[in-house]
Amino acid sequence: MALFVLTLGRVAFAQEQPLILDAPTAAEPPDAEASEIAEPALLETPQPAPDPVSKRLFGFIPNYRAGQALENYKPLTASQKFHIARNDSFDWPNYFLLAGYAVQSQLAVGGFSRNGGVAGFAKFYARGLGDQIIGSYVTEAILPTLLHEDPRFFRLGTGRFWHRALYATSRILVARKDDGRTGFNFSEIGGNAAVVAATALYYPDGRSASEGVERFGMQLVNDVISNLLTEFWPDIKLHLRFRRHYFFIP
Repeated sequence: MALFVLTLGRVAFAQEQPLILDAPTAAEPPDAEASEIAEPALLETPQPAPDPVSKRLFGFIPNYRAGQALENYKPLTASQKFHIARNDSFDWPNYFLLAGYAVQSQLAVGGFSRNGGVAGFAKFYARGLGDQIIGSYVTEAILPTLLHEDPRFFRLGTGRFWHRALYATSRILVARKDDGRTGFNFSEIGGNAAVVAATALYYPDGRSASEGVERFGMQLVNDVISNLLTEFWPDIKLHLRFRRHYFFIP
């Protein structure tokens, strides 16, 4: 988490700085005829297109609900929404990620051996897998289909850092509707609340109100981080490539 925040800070700083080029040498001012010829070419210079959206953050974390913001919006069919949920649930990296989460959770509540060893790990793993599948299908397929909402996060890809960061954060509250308009994100908020209530059935200590609120808040925080990573991952990759070139290539 700290590395992610630090890298985003560096990307923000880099975006806020003006590009410094070599100072031009003194020269004769261009004549009027040359200026008239060059000006239309400058006006017609196309803007660079945003980098394509990666369906796997860091090349490993499934993120199939990511999309690029487009001028001509095209809604998803119900089948396409369920396809996104299936990919986010059953893509092969998930099985390794869930194993790491299960071990981390097992250690956090008292240690590996004190929580059943391998048998306890299997319970933690099964709970994590259940959370993943139920959460993906409820928030990305079932509710978006019933409520006619688009489960995708649409990356801007251009603009000032703080504008893009605020946009990415706000998308947990704002959703694109199938008719192209925007509105409250019922699938995200209501869906995650329903998931917490449903998964409390197999969490032995998760049926209290405080535990439910904590799990609900953590899910929203995870989705905000996912949106921020989706928005800035191409910028982070470019920043890392520049640093590698700067330090290691003469």
